[in-house]
Amino acid sequence: MNTLGTLLCGHENCHGVAKVALTQLRSSIDRFGGKAIGFLRENASDEMLTFGPFCARVLLENSCAALVGRFDAFRMLYLSEFQAQSEYELGKRARSAFSWTGDVIPEDKTTQPLWNIDHEVPKISRALFSKHFDQIYWKPAVEMMLDFVSSRPRNPALADVLSIDADIYIGETKGHSVQLYATLSKGVHWEFFTSALLFDESTIKEAIRDTCLLVAHLGLISHFVPTAYASLDPARAVDEYIEFRRLVP
Repeated sequence: MNTLGTLLCGHENCHGVAKVALTQLRSSIDRFGGKAIGFLRENASDEMLTFGPFCARVLLENSCAALVGRFDAFRMLYLSEFQAQSEYELGKRARSAFSWTGDVIPEDKTTQPLWNIDHEVPKISRALFSKHFDQIYWKPAVEMMLDFVSSRPRNPALADVLSIDADIYIGETKGHSVQLYATLSKGVHWEFFTSALLFDESTIKEAIRDTCLLVAHLGLISHFVPTAYASLDPARAVDEYIEFRRLVP
């Protein structure tokens, strides 16, 4: 099952460090995404109840990392080169490491207008769900995607994406991502001290499905960003999404 890996990482005709980085992310997305989707089709098991949240969180994080890398190639190339250095220590937190807060969720809390003349470049967030990324990348891409999908024969698998509103899409997706990350983290870190709070089958399956749909929508839309690295042509991107929805209806 490599549909999600293709939607998030794009085509494989890449070269150099970028190819290494995207191949690694694709492998992780396909492995953990495939396992997560498998859990959706199975009855409850000890493996699903304990391992399901972990698979979904890896899928969420690595999917967002792939999108950050395709939108901001320098970030992907820097991290790949940095981790290849002999001085890189596994047991020491690198201040420049990929981080959910900062790379995906913006830290900027400024109330200044988006294009304020006093913004300093180092302080402009380049997080995946930042306001500037939304304005520059996501909104135009959603509008292009909607125009393209609307021109194709109707397909029930595309009903969800046709209901996306470009003006609020990233705000809603950011909020949903934060909620999913928090929920899945509780399952990963196993922080419950009472069995009454342990995740049940329906909770885990809902979180897995929500995660799969969230990253698939982002992946599809990413191929309508003209400057995104390794993008598929629009028709193939839509076909890959339709194939994914056969796996996750």
